[in-house]
Amino acid sequence: MCFDERAATWDDDPDKVARSAEVAAAIRRQVDLGDRPRTLEVGAGTGLLSRALRADLGDVVLSDSSNGMIEVAEQVIAAERLTGWSTAYANVDRGELPAGPFDLVLSQLALHHMAEPESVLRLIHAALNPGGHLAIADLDHDPDGAFHKAHGDFHGHDGFDRGRLTHWLTELRFADIQISTATTLTKDVDGEPREFPIFLATARKPG
Repeated sequence: MCFDERAATWDDDPDKVARSAEVAAAIRRQVDLGDRPRTLEVGAGTGLLSRALRADLGDVVLSDSSNGMIEVAEQVIAAERLTGWSTAYANVDRGELPAGPFDLVLSQLALHHMAEPESVLRLIHAALNPGGHLAIADLDHDPDGAFHKAHGDFHGHDGFDRGRLTHWLTELRFADIQISTATTLTKDVDGEPREFPIFLATARKPG
């Protein structure tokens, strides 16, 4: 899936904007954002999720492996005068993350595109301050691969089993692990609308 080519019109889809607002609301319910945390969004695209939380966040770094998305994110930061916000090119599949530490790491519908999710979670753990939180929204396990059926160039994961994700986070010694349904995404599959649940996983790095 070529995100560089889709970047210029990414924010034009009202469903994407609404979904980010719904995930942001779920994050507010599960994570105390009272101290305006220094935040990293991984696989941020244009930063829709962080922007939906802008009133609650401190400095923000939007990271992505798509130069097209980074370019659009920079334009948005300038246009909306988002003080303390910046972008960073980072390919987590190569073990890259912007320099931390961070108080909050966000991700929305990005983890399933990453080759080794466990390794990404390990990078996030290392980038967090003690007491910091992660908040990851992604697809529930899609056993027949229906969500990406129309994308012949998709080579990621067909969502995640919540129990397996809990196991990964537990193995990394995260605490206060919560996984709930944040929203749903409706997509046409073989000409019929189908709903796909989007979970929100939150956890805290002890310290």
